[in-house]
Amino acid sequence: MAFSPDSRRFLYEKIADSISDAIDSGSIHYGEKLPSLRKMSSRFRCSVSVIMQAYEQLERLGKACSIERSGFYATCPRNGQAPEPEAETYTLKREDAKPVSIIGRIVEASNDTTILPLGAGIPDNGLLPLRSLRQSINRVMRGRPGILREYSNEAGSAALRTRIARKMLDRGVNVPADEILITNGCIEALSLALQVCTGVGDPVAIESPVFLGTLQLLNELGRKVVPIPTSARDGMDLESLETVLKKGEAKAVVTTAIFQNPLGFLQPEEKRKKMAEMAHKYTVPLIEDDIYSDSSFNHEVFPPIKSFDTRGNVLYCASVSKTLGPGMRIGWLMGGRFHSRCRTLKTALSLGGSPLLQEGLADFLSMGSYTRHIRRLQTAMAGQARETKQLLLGALPPGTAISDPRGGYYFWVELPGKIDSLQLFETALKEGIGIVPGQAFSSGDRHKNCIRVSYGSPVTRATREGIEKLGSVIEKAIRM
Repeated sequence: MAFSPDSRRFLYEKIADSISDAIDSGSIHYGEKLPSLRKMSSRFRCSVSVIMQAYEQLERLGKACSIERSGFYATCPRNGQAPEPEAETYTLKREDAKPVSIIGRIVEASNDTTILPLGAGIPDNGLLPLRSLRQSINRVMRGRPGILREYSNEAGSAALRTRIARKMLDRGVNVPADEILITNGCIEALSLALQVCTGVGDPVAIESPVFLGTLQLLNELGRKVVPIPTSARDGMDLESLETVLKKGEAKAVVTTAIFQNPLGFLQPEEKRKKMAEMAHKYTVPLIEDDIYSDSSFNHEVFPPIKSFDTRGNVLYCASVSKTLGPGMRIGWLMGGRFHSRCRTLKTALSLGGSPLLQEGLADFLSMGSYTRHIRRLQTAMAGQARETKQLLLGALPPGTAISDPRGGYYFWVELPGKIDSLQLFETALKEGIGIVPGQAFSSGDRHKNCIRVSYGSPVTRATREGIEKLGSVIEKAIRM
């Protein structure tokens, strides 16, 4: 960064101009973290307070933004803003829960280390608490050397269920440990809930777009779906949902109220409360997938729909897959008034998960390690989201709309023009870039011009180059 003295201006203004020029010239990339206050004060031979003034000046100019406990980041010329995608409107009707045919290729790409994982929603290995988890598991093995020869109780570890019950109390959910089932991840919890509440051919109200794993599960179970228009700002359209429930056109509802995949919205508390009330009013089971609630950027704790459930109509599903990694394979189900049937089905289908991992997680929770890890993870994810969004805004064409999540792992990107995101997925893959096409989140041919982009990995040079390349691929697709 060149620095030209000018006696007629304050020092912080000159420093801000110097940094601004570096951003405009590309010496500092959009989304890149700016040097620390101390490092910059040494470089410019001034006090830390002067650098702070310079960074605040850059914020006012829309050239930088600050992230709590992380630092300052360069922003793109659009001031880091973009319109949010609008919810699609369509006729409310029952459909087959048939996912797109390339789901296998999407999963394959997310596991391919040669592909830039812009589609994968998995925490980076460097963000996982491997050492403290190992210590917890080692403690369990020292205390119970024969644990590898044990089968777990069909309900799961009593110690873990007790820890989960205490954890949920902090979010306004008062459910005793003996009404919690430990499952093999969140998908098994969802599967148990759906099988207990619905039968083959029954219609289930879902968000649109919806998590592709939910769509796959519903298809495999032989259920129909009733897609409900859903906004990236505040979630499912409750007027449309109530219309469906009034007519008796859904036997159950599946929803994610907090940082939904793929839209990333946080449903307002009054809407969460309203959904619990509707489940009671129409005597319709509501299955809540709450897998992302521990990923709030600002360390906020939000009460789930389950916290407003007074009649046991909400079946609550969650796991640690998005905070400790999918390899843990530990989830849980609070079945409400369906608990007994859920437990019976669970017993019939499996003998339970790994006692070692369950007891290890219970120890990890009891030591306070999970709470400390979550705060670090949330701060890191906030920074990665901010950096990734700035890169997207700088690379994608005008007219692009991007969601503005406060947690979770994903941006929902609505592209201008008539783009087929399935074709875009294939083209990007040839360039070594992994995205997820919008059609993967729909039972019909919806969301064709949308893609999901993840910020689960730290931004690197490869990320910057990959997003620039993705922008070029999209520009070419628009011109075709």
